[in-house]
Amino acid sequence: MNDLICKFAVREGKRFGETIDVYNGHIIVKVSSDFIGIPLERVEKIADDEVHFQDFNESEAKQIGLAWIEEKSKPVSIEELKSYGFGEE
Repeated sequence: MNDLICKFAVREGKRFGETIDVYNGHIIVKVSSDFIGIPLERVEKIADDEVHFQDFNESEAKQIGLAWIEEKSKPVSIEELKSYGFGEE
């Protein structure tokens, strides 16, 4: 899956964003200041620094992007921070 990250997202021959994560069977793409989630099965090909997508449902992609933001922006507890080596010793 790492070969899908940090590449330009392309649809119909035009770059429209950058792939940044894989989440629940979707590739998260940053498009300007927004995030969308495109199903992995919509990947047409991977070439050099680009991931080419077949057509996808934009409304669903936006909803997946919002779910990704919500999950990734949850606050981290003090216990979680300590488990990663942050905080008082």
